[in-house]
Amino acid sequence: MAGKAEKTEMTGKRRVSKAKVEAKEKGSEGRMTEAEMAVLEELPSPEELAKYEKVIPGGAERILEIVEQNARHVQESERKIVEAEARLARIRQVVEFVLALAAGVLGGILLLDGSELAGLIIILMDAAAVVGVAIYGQK
Repeated sequence: MAGKAEKTEMTGKRRVSKAKVEAKEKGSEGRMTEAEMAVLEELPSPEELAKYEKVIPGGAERILEIVEQNARHVQESERKIVEAEARLARIRQVVEFVLALAAGVLGGILLLDGSELAGLIIILMDAAAVVGVAIYGQK
């Protein structure tokens, strides 16, 4: 930061850089992950770090290591959540496909067995459900 002290803003009891708060408020251009926000919220000011270093030699380095560990933990947690959501979406998609296929087969069996109206109704409802999920099921 080329010799300029960055202004900070207190959020609760935590310090967050004012530039980062403004970037977060801007939207997609300045979007930050939770991990980045966690690091910013946990980092003491340089003055506070210097005080810790005077009291406990190596204390500032230990504080930075803890903050880095916490950031890695948050990133790992976010990654696991995303992977679980993707796995759940795949399972949901397979179940929907199997149900649609089963309904289509049932309608076909009814058609071939002589229950044309019942078979046709089931096939049309199945087709409408598949189209409805395709159109309205997207987030």
